[in-house]
Parts: sequence; C-alpha cells; structure tokens
Amino acid sequence: MRTNVQPKLQFGYESYKINPANPQPALDTFLQSLALNYGVEDKINADYLSRFVPAFAIVDYDGLLLNVYKKYQGKNGEELDRVWLPKIPFSYSDNEGNVVNFTIDEDIEVYDSAMREWFYGKREEVIRDGEVTVPLLNNAEEFDQVRRTTIVNVLQENLAYYINEHNVYSKALDVTYKFALPLIDKEDWYNTVDDISILAFMQGNPYRYADEVYHEYAFVGARLNKTEQIKAGIVNGERRFWYASCGYSHKATELYSTKKQAAAAGYRELSCLNPTK
Repeated sequence: MRTNVQPKLQFGYESYKINPANPQPALDTFLQSLALNYGVEDKINADYLSRFVPAFAIVDYDGLLLNVYKKYQGKNGEELDRVWLPKIPFSYSDNEGNVVNFTIDEDIEVYDSAMREWFYGKREEVIRDGEVTVPLLNNAEEFDQVRRTTIVNVLQENLAYYINEHNVYSKALDVTYKFALPLIDKEDWYNTVDDISILAFMQGNPYRYADEVYHEYAFVGARLNKTEQIKAGIVNGERRFWYASCGYSHKATELYSTKKQAAAAGYRELSCLNPTK
C-alpha cells in the first residue's frame, strides 16, 4: 500500500508515520482474489460480486480509510460506484473541549483548550515540560485504554453506519439482502488497534446451488516491529554505524533498519556507551 521516495525507509517502522497509504492496490487485490475464488473471470460478474462487499476498511497509522458504494456527481451526472471516503481520525474529546487524535502507537495530536494550542509528539514528550493541561495524558495506563477504546469505537460506528447505508443502494445495485454489521468478538476488534490492518466484509452473496447466502468478515493485521533507525557514515575516516538515539552529530550518509544490514555494507558499530570504540 505504500511507496517511499527514500527506498531505505520503504519497510521501516517510520515509513508508516510519514508516508500516506495508497489503499487502492489493497482493494484491487482483494476483489481480484475474491473473483478467482468464485471462479469469476469476466469483469461484469466480478463487478457484480463486489456489490456484496458493503465495506472495505484499512486501519491506517492515524485514522480509518473506508471504501464504500456512494453516489457522486460524475461526468455523466449522478453516478453510483465504490469510493474512498476522506480519512476518519481516531479522535477523542473531553468535557473541557480538549481534543486528542490518536495513532496506533503513542504519537498524538493534542488540542489544549485552555492554552488554545495544538501539540504534537509522543505522550511523554507532550507532557514533559508541564505546560499541557489535558488530564488524560498524565496516566499512561488510562491513556492506552482510552486510545484503544476510541479506535474501536471509530471502527464500529463508521462500519455499522456505512454497511447499513449500503441498503439504500442495494436496489440500484440489483442486490436483495439486508446488510448489517455482524456480531464480532471484542477480542477481534481490539486486535486491530496496534497494527496496520485490513477489515473486509462480504454479505448476502447467493450460493450457486442452494437457497442460502454467504456472509463473512475478515480482519488481517500487519504487526509493526518498532525497530530503531540505524545511521551510518564516515567517522574519523572509518565506516561506522550507530543508533539514532545516541544523538551523535556525525553526518549520516546511509540509513538501515538492522545492525546486520549495516555490517553487511561494511560499517562497524559505534557504541553509544563508549563513542571512542
């Protein structure tokens, strides 16, 4: 779903933060796989099959990406087709008017209503100087609980709404089925809050030789390993690499995700504890 102008960051954890997702290839691949599994080879029947997928969702780093059927003004007037909705943030607000936009880790955007100012960074960084007055940020355990609940609520509320809205278009799509968000275990919902995930729903597709319909959902997550970035460059005439957190001012000419990669490129580690070694 992602391409990066810096190939070295393509599969790194930081790429998920700074590089927006391109979700269309994920949807195209899913629909193509669906058609293959149903033995559908022509575009017309593949398109008809996709009408039984009321919602296709991606839990991105900082919000929900949702693909649904919707009417819009096209070149030939009003048209009905699959569209990507604007990203829906994982947003929480309290009674004082403070706003916290969560991500799938501790990076946040915070609006402090008392200060009338936005703050950005990890929870610990935002509260470090003691200026921010948002109570939620003071307790790490409560923060994580509210973050998880907020993300799950955003998923449930929006999926329930848009899957139900699919019924508005079912007649125009030549589909006869009452679409609704299925009952899903709480554990399945909470497994989505720490990963970049795909959520797909298929409902109401009639069996070829039976008077029954097929309906199922699938959640697929990609666990993110939060590996620290490794920098490499020439230090005192030698090829050395070091962790970004060491805070060295040495000019880095290469970036790696593992020490093994840096060593394979001919660099030797520069210790944070002993910078002369």
